Amino acid sequence: MRAAGVEHVRSRTWTHGLSIVALALFGAGCGIQTEENIDAEEFDEREEAAGTTYQVGPSRQYKKLADVANLLQPGDIVQVDGNATYAGNIRFSRHGTASQKITIRGVRVNGKRPVLSGGTNTVELAGNHYVFEGFDVTGGSSRCIFHHAHGITIRDAVVHDCPAHGILGADADSGSLLMEYVEVYACGSGTTRHPVYIATDETAYPGSVFRMQHCYIHDATGGNAVKSRAERNEIYYNWIEGGHYKELELIGPDGQRENLAREDGDVVGNVFRKTHNQFVVRVGGDGTGQSWGRYRFVNNTFLLKQGSSAAIHAFDGIESIELHNNIFHRVGGGGVQVLRDDGTWSTGNPIFVGAKNAVPQGSTVPTSLSQTITQNDPGFVNPGARDFRLSSSSPLRDIGVMTTQGPSGRPFPAPLALPLYHPPTGAIQALGAASARPVVGLIDLGAYEFGTGGSNPWPPDPPASCKVASTGVWTNTALATQTGTFTVTWNVTPSSSSIDGAVGLSRGAQTVWSGLAAIVLFDLSGRILVRNGATYQAATPFTYGGGQTYKVKMVVNVPNRKYSVYVQAPGGAETLLANQFSFRSEQTGASQLNNWTVVQDAGTGSISACDVTLQ
Repeated sequence: MRAAGVEHVRSRTWTHGLSIVALALFGAGCGIQTEENIDAEEFDEREEAAGTTYQVGPSRQYKKLADVANLLQPGDIVQVDGNATYAGNIRFSRHGTASQKITIRGVRVNGKRPVLSGGTNTVELAGNHYVFEGFDVTGGSSRCIFHHAHGITIRDAVVHDCPAHGILGADADSGSLLMEYVEVYACGSGTTRHPVYIATDETAYPGSVFRMQHCYIHDATGGNAVKSRAERNEIYYNWIEGGHYKELELIGPDGQRENLAREDGDVVGNVFRKTHNQFVVRVGGDGTGQSWGRYRFVNNTFLLKQGSSAAIHAFDGIESIELHNNIFHRVGGGGVQVLRDDGTWSTGNPIFVGAKNAVPQGSTVPTSLSQTITQNDPGFVNPGARDFRLSSSSPLRDIGVMTTQGPSGRPFPAPLALPLYHPPTGAIQALGAASARPVVGLIDLGAYEFGTGGSNPWPPDPPASCKVASTGVWTNTALATQTGTFTVTWNVTPSSSSIDGAVGLSRGAQTVWSGLAAIVLFDLSGRILVRNGATYQAATPFTYGGGQTYKVKMVVNVPNRKYSVYVQAPGGAETLLANQFSFRSEQTGASQLNNWTVVQDAGTGSISACDVTLQ
C-alpha cells in the first residue's frame, strides 16, 4: 500500500534512448533468467510497467531521500531538486527488477546538481536494479557510494572529497555495475582505500560485469585510481590519472575461492596519465587474490612521467596479456618499459602478444610483440595543454591493425573489437556527450582518431549479400516453408557491443516483435539471449562483442513449438544457449515458418546476418 498523501504522477517510466540503456544494461543476471529482460523491443508492449514518481526537495512534501527510501517499488522514480544539500547516510535496500528498475535522479536547479553530503556511507545501494544519476556526492567518512547489489547503474555523477573510498563495491552481494559519465576526485587514503574499488560476488552473481565508460578519474588522495576484483571488467573510453599508486589495477577476488571464475579485463580506448612514480597498470594479483585472467589492451594512450615505473606490471597468477594499437610515451622524453613480468603464468610460460604499438627510442618491449613502431614524437596536438589527440602530421595515423589477434587457443571472450568513442579530454563530459570515434582509413594508434569521417562503426560494412538492420529497421527474407523439424544457421555480426537487435523466424514478413516465433536477441547489456515463451533467457551465460561474427544454429520443431539454439564465437567452441525453449507466447498456434527477420530497435551501430543455411 502507498502512504496517504503521496505526491506522485503516473507516466511512461522510460523513453527510447539513454534511459532504455539504463533499463537494460547489466539488468540481467547469469544462467537462466527468470524475469523479463525488457529492452526497447518490449517497451511498446509494457507501458503499464510505469511506476510512481516521488519528488524530494526543500519545498516538497518529502524533504529528504530517507523519507522515500522505504516506500520504493519496482519502476518507481525519485526526483531530487538540485541547488540544495541533503544529509548522507541514505540507504536504498528495496529491490527493483531487471525490467522495472528504481531510478534515483538528481534534477538540476539553476544548473546545479543536488548535493548528498556526509555520513559513514553517504549513499548505500543495497537493493538490486537501481539507476542512480545526476548527483554530487561528497564527504562520506567510510564510503561516498557503497555498492553491494546487482544490476546497478551510476551515471552523470560527481564523487569527491571522500576521505576513504569514493565508490566501493563490496566483496559480498555485489553483482553487475555500469558506471558512466562519472567524475571522481580527491578520494582515497593510504594503500587500501581507493577512489574507485569494485568487486563482484562470484557465488551470488556469477558472470557479473563491471563496465566503466566515459568517466574522468583524477587527483587521488591515496590508493589506486581504479581497482577492480570483478569477474569481468570492461574499461572503455575513460581518462584516468593521478592515482597515488596505479591508475588501474585488475586483480583476483579477496575472500572467495580463486577457482570459482577467471577474472578478465577488456581495456579499450582510454587515456592513462601518470602523475606519480608507480606502475600505470597492474594485472593478475596484489598478494591477496590472483585472477589467472586474460587481459586485453587496445587503442589506449599511456602517458608516463619522468621516474615512473613500467607501464604494465604482471604480478601473481595470470594467463595472458595482449596489446594492440596502443601508444606508450614518456612525457619529457626517454624510453618506456612496456611490461614488468613478476607473474605466475597459468600455462607455465608468459603469454604476451600483440601488434602495432608505438614506443619511444630506448624502450624495453617484449619480443613477442610484432610490428612495434619506434617514435619519439607521437605528434600530439598540445601535450603541455593536456591535448593528446593526434595532429595532422602525426606518424601514428592510419597504421593500426583493424583485426586484433589474441593468443592461440586463448581468445578473449566477447571483446570490444575496436573503440567506438573517444575518451573525455581531461574533463567530465555531459551525459551522452561522448564523441563518436570516426572511421577515417585505417585506424590510428591510441585513444583518439584524427579527422572526421563516416559514422559507420568498425568494422566496414558487411557484403551486399548480407541482410542488415540498423535502429528502427526490419529486414525480412523469405524462407522455404517449414512445417516439421529443421535446422537453420546464420553468421551474425553486431557492429557494437550495445545493440538491441535480433534474428528471428516467423510466418510471413513482420514489423512487430510479437509476430516472431523464435528469436535470438543481442541485447543492450552485451548478452545473447533467446526468447522462451514470455521471457528472454540463456541456458549458458554468453556475452558478445562489437565487430565479432558469431555462428548461430537454431534447431526448430514446428509441431511442438519448441527450438534449441547454439552459438559459436570466433575460434571458440559451440555453446548451448537454449534447450527446447518455447515459441514466443503470441505464437503458440504457429503451424509453419516461412520467413526470417533481422531487426534492431535501439543501441548503436547495426546487426547483420549472412550465409544462411537451411537443413
